[in-house]
Amino acid sequence: MKIRIRRYRPEDRKAVLAAFRTNVPDHFPASEEAWLRSALDEPDGPLFVAVEGDQVVAFGGYELSDFYNLGTLVFGLVRADRHGTGIGRALLHYRLLHMAGRKGRPGRPRYVTVDTHPHTAGFFQRCGFVEIARWPGGYRSGRDRVDLRFELSDEAVARLRADAGQDKLSAR
Repeated sequence: MKIRIRRYRPEDRKAVLAAFRTNVPDHFPASEEAWLRSALDEPDGPLFVAVEGDQVVAFGGYELSDFYNLGTLVFGLVRADRHGTGIGRALLHYRLLHMAGRKGRPGRPRYVTVDTHPHTAGFFQRCGFVEIARWPGGYRSGRDRVDLRFELSDEAVARLRADAGQDKLSAR
């Protein structure tokens, strides 16, 4: 079935929270649900969902700094039963391309950062991110933290666009 990526809507909230819970405790501690709820209620940037049929199967967004030439990925989760299907990669590429297409202020960032757990850092590295820091016990939950960075260069954008053309997903 084809996956569509579109803007998050308030009526997606219940499905996003359910998708998050399928990733507890392996990928997120339960305590991060409060932060997710806050991000849904008062987002600091655009949020997106990946939809299969009429079901939300993934969620993520980003924030842009007014001061730094920087974008930061916010969440980025795929319902656990859909891991390994390419949905996470497609949603990541969609968010990076969305940032690359920014006009006005703040415009396209030069760098995009993400912080994650060691067991998911490899996903981002396979997608072109470079590890810039590792923090043992870096999260309040006690989990280790890995910081990664992606340079949103013209060459990187061209590669993302080429990859997006090969995906079986659509965006609205």
